[in-house]
Amino acid sequence: MALASIFGTNQFRYEPGGVIEFYDRYAAVRESFAQAAAWTGLDVEGLVRQNGEYDDEIRRIAVPVGLAAAQLGIQDVLVEKGLRPHLAGGMSLGGMTASCVAGACDRRELMGLLMRGELRPGTETASPEPQREEALASAYLGPDDDPAHLCEGREGVYLSCDFGWDKDRRVRVAMLSGYRDALEKLSADTGGLVSVTEGTDVAEHSPLRERSQEATREHIATMPFTDPELPLCSALEEKVLTRAEEVREMFTENAVSPISLVHLTQEMKRQGARLGLIMGPSPSLDAMYFPFPVVCVDHPDAVPRAVAAVFEHGVPLRRR
Repeated sequence: MALASIFGTNQFRYEPGGVIEFYDRYAAVRESFAQAAAWTGLDVEGLVRQNGEYDDEIRRIAVPVGLAAAQLGIQDVLVEKGLRPHLAGGMSLGGMTASCVAGACDRRELMGLLMRGELRPGTETASPEPQREEALASAYLGPDDDPAHLCEGREGVYLSCDFGWDKDRRVRVAMLSGYRDALEKLSADTGGLVSVTEGTDVAEHSPLRERSQEATREHIATMPFTDPELPLCSALEEKVLTRAEEVREMFTENAVSPISLVHLTQEMKRQGARLGLIMGPSPSLDAMYFPFPVVCVDHPDAVPRAVAAVFEHGVPLRRR
């Protein structure tokens, strides 16, 4: 009988129109962006209007900062409407944002971490093989196929995200990461079941990010995490994080470990999720299967739908 707050990744471009309208309509969203700008030194306008694209280092850093600010601001709007979550969780950046909602991480601390950015391919320490370009790829498989099998025996190819199934459970969707040449060979060998994503140059959630992980490990070790006040569901494994050190480990492992929407949502279901509210623009999640009803709150018009869904599915409201 629980209400779950779900937060998506920053791996995909999105249309910022919904975020802009949230910003224009709700003071809570404006406050979230104002805080993010004050804590990071980034421009509010740039944070609100970015759509996941970047052509320089500052705009690249603004992507996760802006998305996290939007997610947290939209969550604040729903809390103002009385929709306080009973549990929270997310994918990649969303897992870290969910930690703030669960009371395990301070928002300012999260923004400070995001401002550190990530080491880029082509720098001296960014990639194990700087001469090889990194990339992401999408895989569309049969409903009973295991996406991990695509990587077996494939040098430089890794399963980075298991999205589970489409809404009709006819297609299994996964994201792969690794070296572009290896992913392109896999695409050719599978007859196009794997599609290499243009414009990507970081092998997210793979062992190729180990040096990036080490670059942030010391900073994460100093962050003042606390035990979550709400059940915090992980996308790294089917588990609820209950201790501060578990949250710290999730932050540390996020760069190199694969994530799974299946792990996240199955654990939420075990925790009694009756309805999920997906915060902000989530093009990677709005077409996926969930084991419980969900509402994508990516536009102000979705707020009354979220309120109606709570009553439709008989989810009790949490007063505090």
